[in-house]
Amino acid sequence: MTTYKKYRQLISTGGSTERLVFFSDAVFAIAMTLLVVELKVPQVPHEELGAALVEMIPEFGSFVLSFVVVGMIWMSHHRKFRAITGYTQTLIRINLLMLLVVASLPFTTSLLGRYGDDRLSVYVYGATIAAIGFLMSALWIYAWHKKLVSPEVTVDVFRYVLVQSFSIPGIFLLSIPVAVFAGATVAEITWIAAVPVSLIINRIYRATTA
Repeated sequence: MTTYKKYRQLISTGGSTERLVFFSDAVFAIAMTLLVVELKVPQVPHEELGAALVEMIPEFGSFVLSFVVVGMIWMSHHRKFRAITGYTQTLIRINLLMLLVVASLPFTTSLLGRYGDDRLSVYVYGATIAAIGFLMSALWIYAWHKKLVSPEVTVDVFRYVLVQSFSIPGIFLLSIPVAVFAGATVAEITWIAAVPVSLIINRIYRATTA
């Protein structure tokens, strides 16, 4: 084996994901912090402050929604990398692509807060959340097939985690055609159902595989 090939083999794979996890946590933290930065204090006279804050309710709502969703995605990422014990360059690239979309969430959240009654803002936001979720699923599937997951993770556990990963992005993806046919408001209501639907799906899956 040539020196170059040895070098490529050395840098392309590894048995520690510590730096990858630290970097990912930093991106998640910055994205969640920037969500609130997008909320601007109204520059109005004192007597108009109450009305101005009421007008900001959609922006507050989109902030809370995004914070909860990003928090759940971070928790899912944290759980997966407790089980993923190695890496390849492809795994790193999938993770970076997922973080790229996470970093764009402050923009899409601001867009939704200002134009929440516009279908286009719903399309963009729904597609963003769906892309993050499906990239997380792709990361998990890739790690499993490349044997980068701890031997303690059985096939049943792998499938269970995969089911968890698909439910929320699936709902956000389905909200896009809902917005097309029923409008932006109805599509946004479906997002509220993402968490309870995810819990129900997980409970049903556990019951059927018990």
